[in-house]
Amino acid sequence: MSNVHSALKQEIIRLARREIKQQAAPIVSGIKKLKAAKAVAPVGPAPVISDEDVKGARFSGMLIKRLRTRLGLSRNEFGKLIGVTGFAVIAWETNECKPKADRRKALIALRKMGKRQVAKMLKEGQAVA
Repeated sequence: MSNVHSALKQEIIRLARREIKQQAAPIVSGIKKLKAAKAVAPVGPAPVISDEDVKGARFSGMLIKRLRTRLGLSRNEFGKLIGVTGFAVIAWETNECKPKADRRKALIALRKMGKRQVAKMLKEGQAVA
């Protein structure tokens, strides 16, 4: 009796899986089509920063570190975007020195950018500066 019972149970499970698969197939293909056709927001160039923006901006080690962590970047990646080494970023974050004017422009531009735009710039090897 247990053989019939287990065989019947296995057959019911097999048929149920088959039915679910048939019902879910159009949904899955629709999701795949949506993902393929999903319009990604265009990632443009870095924003243009004026000298007035640089004069009014505040810079501290904590603000630079917070910006870097918000963008999800390592010190080396952050440095590549700005045009400096990772050691310069460490010096900025520990307040050993301050960024120069052209690097400040790049930092302000990074403040106005999102993770996706920054990731794309890194992938393409572009720098903000």
